Amino acid sequence: MSGGEVIAFQKGDRFPAAEVLDLAISVAIGRNLAASEEEMFSRIHDWFLRPASRAELVAAIGRLLERGWISRAGESAFDFCLTDAGIDGATTLSGGMIRMIDRGRGHLKTAFLLQMLDLDKGKRS
Repeated sequence: MSGGEVIAFQKGDRFPAAEVLDLAISVAIGRNLAASEEEMFSRIHDWFLRPASRAELVAAIGRLLERGWISRAGESAFDFCLTDAGIDGATTLSGGMIRMIDRGRGHLKTAFLLQMLDLDKGKRS
């Protein structure tokens, strides 16, 4: 699978810290789905059927930068890329969400669905 490594949690390990909006933004950046703030607002609205405020977006970007999941990729205000930590965190949380939605039945093939994300596209070279 290209992309991040799905990290198995051991007893006592902490989960990667992320709010739902943080994960959504990191996936959008990794998949090159939003090259501007306006596109990110549109993407979030499409995914969650509700708009995000500018304060929510700015706070989430700040958390992702602080956590080291994204870094600045260029000169424009909304030019970000995923870091290795961002790919690993987003992949691990996305995989967990797929298994959670599946209710542990194994009907949804987690590895297959994660390959479709291709988070490496938004990774800094």
